[in-house]
Amino acid sequence: MEFKFLSPETDMKKLVLFLFLIITLASVFVHYRNYTDLVGFTLDAPIHLTAAKEMVDSGKINLIGPSVTSKETFGRMVFTGPFHYYVLAILGIISNWNVIFISGFYTVLWITTFVILFFWLNKRFGGTIAILLYTLLSFYPFFIQVSRQIWNPQFIPLFGTMFLLCLVERKKIYHYLFAGIFWGLGLNVHYATLLWIFIAIPFIVSEIYQKKFYIKNWLMLILGVIIAELPLIVFELRHNFYNINTILFHLRYGNFSVGYTFNIWYYYVLPFLAPAVLFMGKFLYSIKRRKFFIVPILVLSGLSFYFMLLSFSSQGQKAMHYPGWSIATQKKVVNIIIKDNEEDFEVAETISSDTQAMDIRWWLKQEGVNVMEVDQYKEAPVLYLVSSSDRPPETETVWEVSSLKPFKVITKVELDKDLFLYKIKRI
Repeated sequence: MEFKFLSPETDMKKLVLFLFLIITLASVFVHYRNYTDLVGFTLDAPIHLTAAKEMVDSGKINLIGPSVTSKETFGRMVFTGPFHYYVLAILGIISNWNVIFISGFYTVLWITTFVILFFWLNKRFGGTIAILLYTLLSFYPFFIQVSRQIWNPQFIPLFGTMFLLCLVERKKIYHYLFAGIFWGLGLNVHYATLLWIFIAIPFIVSEIYQKKFYIKNWLMLILGVIIAELPLIVFELRHNFYNINTILFHLRYGNFSVGYTFNIWYYYVLPFLAPAVLFMGKFLYSIKRRKFFIVPILVLSGLSFYFMLLSFSSQGQKAMHYPGWSIATQKKVVNIIIKDNEEDFEVAETISSDTQAMDIRWWLKQEGVNVMEVDQYKEAPVLYLVSSSDRPPETETVWEVSSLKPFKVITKVELDKDLFLYKIKRI
């Protein structure tokens, strides 16, 4: 009788696959653990979801997406493409506008990105390096926290990975086309992906140096960008190049520098996530046969284990929204407002920069309750204000609250620790 045993190489492949499955399951668990309490439905999320629903209700396809509010000058803003709205519209129709379901899809984008990176790294650099970097990415606490919300930059890591993969693995002309499409989709969701020009340039220089540069390949990439940006291009043609003229307007009269938004550092890190991971993989592979290779392996292993511990601890349970301002709390506020049955009223928040409370407005509209428009605070007889203890309505200076003065506080309901709902009535 002849016994056949698996080779060490086959054993290693099976071990890597086993570890990949375990890490993936654990990653899914920490991403979706207590998910309904940790989903961030504030700021951009309700604004973009409302715009997508209005597009569906009207039956008219948008050619532009969200505005870049940080670049507003004298009321003029630059708009991104509509891809984000299209995705939200499809998800909204499928789920009957279920916020948890839609947010869950955006979380999947991160997990999918890391899975693609794992298989790519495994193919290029082997299982050890792939598993280490995959674990590092899967349990990095910030990535887990930011994944739990409906947010257009969530697409950047996935599109960036596919853009880079198409360029690195380019052998046929269609690789350039797909690289351009993913770049165009990246531009559709956020202009931070303009930074990918710094990824493309080294490939162009390399091709020129190796005498493998063909203009038709890069024209195909440009064609891919045009295809992905086609709705926005149609908008530009119909509206006398509004975006381009607005950018020129900013350059002349405003401050179009990105410097003052560097505090939102992840806008500029996300586009380079895939290149950074590939660089780390390439570096580790280059020293694989060196005696000191064990040092970075141990460091990365320790860091991965540390991130894993953080993810399973309270650090991994941190939310991006104001403490206590969960969807359940938002719905509690809506139920209080509905029970009061006021005919005309406004809503506001001072726990974030969304002082017009677009999240509460979303839930009220879902319940068929009409709230006064965002430009009618001066006419509102009643205001429902969500605030913290350090920002009482009596001393609040934001227009949404001060425009009701003089007023009196009718009720004060404690929603959570240091989170209150005030009912304010104009005198």
